[in-house]
Amino acid sequence: MNYKAVIADVDGTLFPPSEVPSPKPSESLIEAVKKVQDRGVSFSIASGRSLPWVREIINGFNLHSPIILDNGAKIYDCSKKEYVWESYISKNTAQKIVHELIADKSLNVIVADGEERVTDPLKIINWKISKILVLGVTPQKAEDLCQSLKKFTDIHVTKSISGTGERSQSIHVTNFDATKQTAVAKLLDFLHITQDEVVGIGDSYNDFPLLMACGLKVAMGNAVEDLKAIADYIAPTYAEDGVAKVLKKFILK
Repeated sequence: MNYKAVIADVDGTLFPPSEVPSPKPSESLIEAVKKVQDRGVSFSIASGRSLPWVREIINGFNLHSPIILDNGAKIYDCSKKEYVWESYISKNTAQKIVHELIADKSLNVIVADGEERVTDPLKIINWKISKILVLGVTPQKAEDLCQSLKKFTDIHVTKSISGTGERSQSIHVTNFDATKQTAVAKLLDFLHITQDEVVGIGDSYNDFPLLMACGLKVAMGNAVEDLKAIADYIAPTYAEDGVAKVLKKFILK
């Protein structure tokens, strides 16, 4: 297959899962992505992160294609340096969800309000909410939160791996139409390519929509088992530079 685009997750795919801004990519990754782009193949990311937290990726890879942010709530055009699609949770629903979450004092609740990363939900000003994030919870707590928030029918809730240890998981709350799958479909329209021409690479629960929107589904070696079950190919782990090896195998062969 002559693939025309690659869309990769960030945490657990390009880098170890973390709760800090992304580092500069490795030299081997930079070299592989440059060769891919030199061949006219688009390289993009689909991340739960917001724009300020992926600047090193954009600059390191010299990205010029649209990228997916906030777990599918935004698409940012790296060439035009502007958002080309955005989806926000309604103010009424966002207020109810924030009120419910902050009632549990054990939760670390982060809110993406416009371009602001609000760490104290009581200080939200604009209520232009693309994502509500709960960081550092146990797998059971993440599942409990997902089930509890299902009563809100106008949102999308998904789990992800955001770190290591006992409290390694997080949940992402976005608008009902803000998923990686929806955003990939819109991104492909911008690029004028079809689903079959795209390689999707991910590792976590929130990458199910990403892989389902792509022709070649790649799960990292460190991916959750459920994601591996739907994958066409299992790549080496992020620690083994798995994405660079995928690019060499399917694009630069």
